[in-house]
Amino acid sequence: MKTLALEYTGYKLDYRINLGDEIQTIAASRLLPSLDGYVSREALNKVTEPCIVSLNGFFMDSPNWPPSDYVVPIPFAFHISRKYEKNICSAEGLEYLKRHAPIGCRDKGTVKILEKYGVEAYYSKCLTLTLDRREKPPINGKVHVVGVTDSLQKVIPDSILKNSVYVNQSKIELPHVPGQMRRTLATQLLEYYKDNASLVITSRIHCAMPCIAMGIPVVFLYSTRKKSDYRVHIIDDLIGINYVNESLLFSKLAARHYANKINWAPAPLNIEEEKNMIKSQFLAAYSRAETFYAEHFE
Repeated sequence: MKTLALEYTGYKLDYRINLGDEIQTIAASRLLPSLDGYVSREALNKVTEPCIVSLNGFFMDSPNWPPSDYVVPIPFAFHISRKYEKNICSAEGLEYLKRHAPIGCRDKGTVKILEKYGVEAYYSKCLTLTLDRREKPPINGKVHVVGVTDSLQKVIPDSILKNSVYVNQSKIELPHVPGQMRRTLATQLLEYYKDNASLVITSRIHCAMPCIAMGIPVVFLYSTRKKSDYRVHIIDDLIGINYVNESLLFSKLAARHYANKINWAPAPLNIEEEKNMIKSQFLAAYSRAETFYAEHFE
């Protein structure tokens, strides 16, 4: 029996790296009882040998859906964008999902989509929340601003910004980088945050969730224009989202008003109990995949 994790290479992904994707792969790899390799999210329909694959991640409008019948999924931390609902929830896609239900969903929005089509689903949250908590904060840690737009940065007090480290983990432009190198970069980034971040201010969910899991204080900024974006509502369930009206930030007075409403010195969240629950649910989903595999391929 071959057990694989997803990697984000191939179709549409060869020229830009989003380390948040790789962090999802790392999180799944750490929890799988065995790991025999990786398969591209964009080649799931081309798999010709029976295997179990962790389907944690974002599935979109590409020719690879649904996966080959040889792919026995661990359907956990699964996300569907409304934009690509028609493709994922095609007749063939729904047949595949129903065959392997219940589907653990990264967000409640995906649960609602699947339930609308009669697919059994539940709110699993994300595997990146299971990363190990750091033992202690860094002595000389710095504030890290990760993936925050220029307009949203205007709400961050100058006293914080002037000593901050800026990171953009979602838009690294390196063409044709092999999967192992991507995972190495992501692993090093996680270690860097763990060893150096006293606070992370971000708009990226796969920066926020790993940092929360590692015990790093997080402030999450997001535009009020995106309040309906259920993709990030998992953050609201954890630490809350600071929604900012970007159109009003032309004024220093408006920026100061928003800044005063935000706690810029939050305590790290302790989610160890929830982390253990996510791990347990994932392993239960893995066990169901093992049973399906045994019944159909052994």
